[in-house]
Amino acid sequence: MPETTTNFDSGAYCATTGGVSAVKGADVLTCIFSADGAKLLAIEGEKSSKLSLSADTTSFSSKDSKGSWKKNSPSTKSWEMTLDTVMVKDAESNKAIRQAFEDGTALCVKQVYDDGQFTPRGGGMAVVTKYEDDSPSDDLISISVSLTGSGKWTWFDIDTAAAAKATAKPSNRTA
Repeated sequence: MPETTTNFDSGAYCATTGGVSAVKGADVLTCIFSADGAKLLAIEGEKSSKLSLSADTTSFSSKDSKGSWKKNSPSTKSWEMTLDTVMVKDAESNKAIRQAFEDGTALCVKQVYDDGQFTPRGGGMAVVTKYEDDSPSDDLISISVSLTGSGKWTWFDIDTAAAAKATAKPSNRTA
């Protein structure tokens, strides 16, 4: 699609350009490290993952602000991730998640692109805050997991120093 210019602000911005190189959800794998850190395990049976980042805000106003408009600035940040999988019998990643929930220990989570090189996308420490196992009589067993971040979610395309060190590849996948 050729670039077109709008009349918004005399065409100074809001130009649209052709095709976007969108990433399919199936091209992102969520992984966790084994408890001893020796292996990075892709979550077996992963159907979907959803990452949510949020920031609390601090509101303030002053006598300099006319018209009673308050100002906001970001303060404490947090992240959560939900995972939906189908049950894979004897899956090491599922056992590691259940064990972390049982022990109350954190998991090191890493997302990678399933591009043959397992290019790192992002990662952080999280605790398992919910584990649901749904076993209907007429369908596959599905597992839903909620993870709550414990510290920063690192985007590896922003923190290139961290990306350079994030070299572990899933041991249960082949390129």
